[in-house]
Amino acid sequence: MLGFVLMWRLLTPAPPPPVAAGTCVVVAPLDGGGETVAGGDECDRRTLPASTFKIPHALIALDTGVVTDKTVMKWDGRKKDFPAWERDHTLDSAIKSSVVWFFQEAARSIGRERELQHLRAFAYGSQTFERQVDSFWLNGDLTISPREQVAFLKRMYAYDLPIDKRHIDTVKAAMTMPPGKILNALGVHEFPLRWPAGTVARLKTGNGGVSGERASWVVGELESAGRAYVFASRVRSSTRTLENTAGVDLAVRVLNTMAPQLRAMRQRTKPFGLEGRRQDGKT
Repeated sequence: MLGFVLMWRLLTPAPPPPVAAGTCVVVAPLDGGGETVAGGDECDRRTLPASTFKIPHALIALDTGVVTDKTVMKWDGRKKDFPAWERDHTLDSAIKSSVVWFFQEAARSIGRERELQHLRAFAYGSQTFERQVDSFWLNGDLTISPREQVAFLKRMYAYDLPIDKRHIDTVKAAMTMPPGKILNALGVHEFPLRWPAGTVARLKTGNGGVSGERASWVVGELESAGRAYVFASRVRSSTRTLENTAGVDLAVRVLNTMAPQLRAMRQRTKPFGLEGRRQDGKT
């Protein structure tokens, strides 16, 4: 009976921590159980995905054959918004350094119809766009909510998208960050996650604004002690300036409130022999 109670606690989402207006974090385990949602209705509000769209966009580019994991796109020699963009890039480096021009070139080669086909197949956000094929994820034409980001990531990390597994693995590898760090166009930033040692973080940031409203995102997956979680964090504001790490900072605050619960649950379940099953992803 006690073992059943502990198992029930393991599968029950943690109470959501309080967050400010205009902020949302959604965390979902991949092996079952409910989501932890901080932000209420904010988590259903759509904004532009900004550079978090590089995750599905990379899958689309790979699936259509526009790029491979070996493709090198040549920098045109012109001044770019960030020094990290002023060089040749592979898909891996373009995701890690969030290189917009790389994906704009890919989008022009993919074309409108194939982009739309994949958006529908992925059930990604609003699933459509009407304007330029090389900027629809940046100009508010395509929109998505944090809950929808998590729904997409669940399918991706469960290999439930109509995409070859090897392409998903290529994108997962590109999203894998150094321990305690996160990379984007501005370089290396701290990601001080207080989860168990050995936690693997696969992350993608995104920042942008439309019509005076700015959004700062980070989305991704965490693997820790044999379990996997996907999450989306977003800060949205039309009244104040947002740092490019606003979504990251929010994610760290909320995710770290969950870490002690994860450690405590492992300690409680270990004497009943549940730890091994959790590491196999079968809780």
